[in-house]
Amino acid sequence: MRRFNLRKKTWTSSWSLLMFGGVSLLLTGVTQGADPAIFSETENNFTSELQLVSATAENCAPACVKDSCAITDSCCATDDSDDCCSGRLQGLFDDCCGNNWLADHGISLGGWTEVGLTFNGDRPANKSNAPVGANDISNGFMLNQFYFQLSKDAATNADCYGLGFQVDLLVGHDSNFTTATGLDNTWAGNDRGGVGVFGTDKDNIGIAMPQMYASFYAPIGNGVTVNVGHFYKTIGYEVVTAPDNFFYSHAYTMMYSEPFTHTGVLASSQINDNVSWTSGLTTGWDDFSNKDGTWSYLGGFTFTADDELSSLAFAVSSGTETTGAVLARDEDTRTIYSIVYTRQLTDCLTYVFQHDNGRQEKAFVNGDGNLENAHWYGINQYLFYDLTDNTKAGIRAEWWRDDDGFRLGGDGNYYNVTAGLN
Repeated sequence: MRRFNLRKKTWTSSWSLLMFGGVSLLLTGVTQGADPAIFSETENNFTSELQLVSATAENCAPACVKDSCAITDSCCATDDSDDCCSGRLQGLFDDCCGNNWLADHGISLGGWTEVGLTFNGDRPANKSNAPVGANDISNGFMLNQFYFQLSKDAATNADCYGLGFQVDLLVGHDSNFTTATGLDNTWAGNDRGGVGVFGTDKDNIGIAMPQMYASFYAPIGNGVTVNVGHFYKTIGYEVVTAPDNFFYSHAYTMMYSEPFTHTGVLASSQINDNVSWTSGLTTGWDDFSNKDGTWSYLGGFTFTADDELSSLAFAVSSGTETTGAVLARDEDTRTIYSIVYTRQLTDCLTYVFQHDNGRQEKAFVNGDGNLENAHWYGINQYLFYDLTDNTKAGIRAEWWRDDDGFRLGGDGNYYNVTAGLN
């Protein structure tokens, strides 16, 4: 997985060709059906851009002349880095005269691509690695995430009120696990089912918009930020965004214990150097619309020690969710909390402990015809060791329990041991 971001050099030539080559072919196809003169300038400019972004930093740097209006094809970036190949995505809006439309308006544009291959010795006929996720396709390449982020920080000035936003677009297999009812499931291609439901179209690539919110910042106390819209979960340790995970695969805990997205209002603030908090109301788990007219609570806090070597994060979500029960009401309370403890053991070794505990009231009908509650919980442990400044080894050990088969469809214990190197 390679990430391209606004002000960081992370691309190699192979990934540059992967990302931009497809677009250049698209433009070429368009010109074949129209007057070439109309597109000639655009195509020439894009060809030059492709050549620049595909070059290595060593080959690119000598050609760079910053702040030169005379050299429009130079490797000028919008940041102050000595590497002129950094910030190439946002650099598309740079006129190499010190002006950049996005940067001038405080807007950031970035993204990444994640692809992978998972081998399964059992070679299942339906090509499914279930319940493993999100790398659930066996013996075949997956385009997990073709991801773009467009954002503006509301808190650029800590002493002033500010407005910002965040919009994320995810194209790939992982879109099927971030689908929100009332938004992403209405788009063509998102037909593979949701968490715990594995359909037959294992090669499906869908589209999702996992984040789409406005931000408001107020200089109250140490500053308060309020996000209104559609945003990612705060529960747990592992997240959806690929660059923020160590492992390519995900724990059962993330895939089946926790929500992926919420829609609503979420406030956050830093009380002091040690404590920060979040608190808000949402429409529940992976819901874009508030179909039942009720609200769920989402909140938590993080404590960081004075030496900054350890931290403890607690998060909770509680509110009514659809259970699918055939008796009584279909809407009953679902509550989940997570505890994540992180400790820097040495200069090179980091330990992470996570515990999730979830409960759904009136989740299923027992043999006597009565509604019973469902319960799921687990423990994850991680160790990470820095081998060099840019190489890290990691191991994950997990025990997860689906007490009543409510989350995964089969009650029992699930174990996971994963090792990796980045």
